[in-house]
Amino acid sequence: MEPILKKYRFTAPRWTLACALAISTQVFAVDYAESLQGDFSNARLDPTRLLLSYGGGGNNGLLGNNILSGSTGRNADGMVDLDYINFVVPTGFVLHQLRVGNLTAASGNSFIGMSAGAIMPLTPAATSAVGLLGWKQYSELDRNTDILDDMAVSANGASGFSIPLTSGDYTLWIQDLSPGSYNYRLNLQIAPVPEPSTCASLLAGLGLLAYRLRLRKHSYTSHSIS
Repeated sequence: MEPILKKYRFTAPRWTLACALAISTQVFAVDYAESLQGDFSNARLDPTRLLLSYGGGGNNGLLGNNILSGSTGRNADGMVDLDYINFVVPTGFVLHQLRVGNLTAASGNSFIGMSAGAIMPLTPAATSAVGLLGWKQYSELDRNTDILDDMAVSANGASGFSIPLTSGDYTLWIQDLSPGSYNYRLNLQIAPVPEPSTCASLLAGLGLLAYRLRLRKHSYTSHSIS
């Protein structure tokens, strides 16, 4: 690739992000903490149901951030604390990141899975991920990172999915099989779907910029040869 184009290269994901940032619609936050609102459901067919609301600011006051805080692990009786959380991405919005908080603790047996729909179809005894969109064994190395792209890759029977996730129902399954209690903190970040006219205008402008850069490179090359 020509050096001057490489320096100013625009890829499709950056265009998508630029389109999202160009929208003026505000996305507000919702927070749910087990320590304040009560334990997340341990019933896969009746998960705790959350709407990622954008109509009023959440406790964190940050636009687009939806914070889920809880804990999981195996108790002294050998029972695993299963957390099932159903969330709704509102119409006109997408889920573009699932970030792991910097206070998240993990044992090496920490697991998060996601399915489409209002329930979790897999039982804890499942030996494959068939029925899941995606999953990940997360660790403390994932702190302050987005793991949605890791979960999106099909593995062990999971179907995989495209990022960002469009509006609809999704259900998370979070567990840690090790003895003890392990806190987790997740940030589900949503953004408005860009209007087609806005994206078209922005992409046209980026295309014109790339064209001008290519002309500039051609002019520079011709001058150097003569």
